[in-house]
Amino acid sequence: MKNENSAAENTVLPEVINRLQKLEKQVGLINMKLRSEPGLPGFEFFIEADGEEIWSGMDLQTHYPKILEQYSDKELLINWRSFPVTLV
Repeated sequence: MKNENSAAENTVLPEVINRLQKLEKQVGLINMKLRSEPGLPGFEFFIEADGEEIWSGMDLQTHYPKILEQYSDKELLINWRSFPVTLV
């Protein structure tokens, strides 16, 4: 009976560990995207030049003049994105 349990543990345990590691990575990504404290907005602005993101954050009015000067020869796209998680 002990051999049967050991064989089951050897096949199930690696799969469980793999799933937990993937879950841990996903939670890390969610935490990184939230980057906020309770009460702060759940979105951020971002600027792209030539299809590449060059800046993201909340203080667009402060950074835009510097970015416009730095990328004066590029067409800039300003957009915003919301974070995909709502905590209740």
